[in-house]
Amino acid sequence: MLRKISVAELSPGMFVVDSGLSWLEHPYLFGQEGEIKSLAAVREIAEAGYTEAFIDTERGTYAQGRSAEPTLAELLARETDRAAEPAVPLEEELVAATAVYQDCLCIARNVLETVKAGGELDMDEPTSLVDDVIASAVRNPDALVALCKLRRHDAYTFTHGVNVAALSVAFGTALGLDTLGLRDLGLAGLFHDIGKTGVPDAILNKPARLSPGEFEQVKNHPGYGRQILEGRGLPEAVLRGVAEHHEKWGGTGYPHGLAGEDVHPYGRIIGVADVFDALTSRRAYKDGILPTKALGVLYGMRERDYPPGLVERFIKFMGPYPVGSFVRLASGHHAFVSKSNPGRPLFPELLLVFGPAMARLTPRKIVAKPDAAGKSPIIEVVDPARHGIDPLEFLCPTAG
Repeated sequence: MLRKISVAELSPGMFVVDSGLSWLEHPYLFGQEGEIKSLAAVREIAEAGYTEAFIDTERGTYAQGRSAEPTLAELLARETDRAAEPAVPLEEELVAATAVYQDCLCIARNVLETVKAGGELDMDEPTSLVDDVIASAVRNPDALVALCKLRRHDAYTFTHGVNVAALSVAFGTALGLDTLGLRDLGLAGLFHDIGKTGVPDAILNKPARLSPGEFEQVKNHPGYGRQILEGRGLPEAVLRGVAEHHEKWGGTGYPHGLAGEDVHPYGRIIGVADVFDALTSRRAYKDGILPTKALGVLYGMRERDYPPGLVERFIKFMGPYPVGSFVRLASGHHAFVSKSNPGRPLFPELLLVFGPAMARLTPRKIVAKPDAAGKSPIIEVVDPARHGIDPLEFLCPTAG
């Protein structure tokens, strides 16, 4: 199990892992995998300027004899924070959600281009589209959540804000936010990185660790984003969500080092959605990781970067196999997760599409059932891109 700690807490025998987090926003995160062999090694890491690291608490000699913590697998096996039955089937909602997603991409592109050109922003259209996102999330939250991870051909610069807005709103529905709260959260998510228009592209796309001076420029983007949006009639909650999405529960975030309850709730929610989307998205300098692995990284950040319970709620909301996940079964078959199962999250509804040796089948729906030992038939989550597969072709041909 992953756990994020400070470099000052590193000890010989701990096993450091590469979390996959971007060096653009985490330049002081040490990620060279391997077991820490000595205190001298810890000193070298600290002297190189690193301040944090992820360790695997189940690897390395340090883990031997230590009491076990609650595992991510145990958390994922519990009931999820979802309604038992969505109001609209996934296939139907994917059609509507695809149109909303495309409209949001157009707005995101227009907003960024307008800001870069020094033009005036009109908030009416983004607000209307966020209302459409909310309506889709209420009907079936799986549709937009799935689209966030299934659409691969659009530029990260534009998809990231849309994905964070969609994930935040969908999660917000599970947290019980009312419509006005969801609107503010969605707008803050959509605009959370608008301040990066003030950061040079050479820094944003740098394929290496940032220098301290470069990172200082990146750290200014939440505050600059608030400045861009001020005076446009947006609620204070939206402005704070934008300005505080990189603040951390433990006070190690930026730009102001806020801690605990001083960080606005929308900043915390957007922060979780931001990290999840960044980890699972393909960037100019790295490939994305599978959603299940991203949830493990987030679990390692709990209570240090985010308040107690928030990451756990997000993980339970997403579930062990988010809708759209491509999975390999014990039988050798491959399937897409087509519907979550809140009461038994390890046993979702599946769309069986390939037999052993990836022989294509006529798609049919089945419910994952436990084997004789009570275990899930799902062996692993697979990246469909490695097989040249477009999930939307199977989940909703008319939405692709």
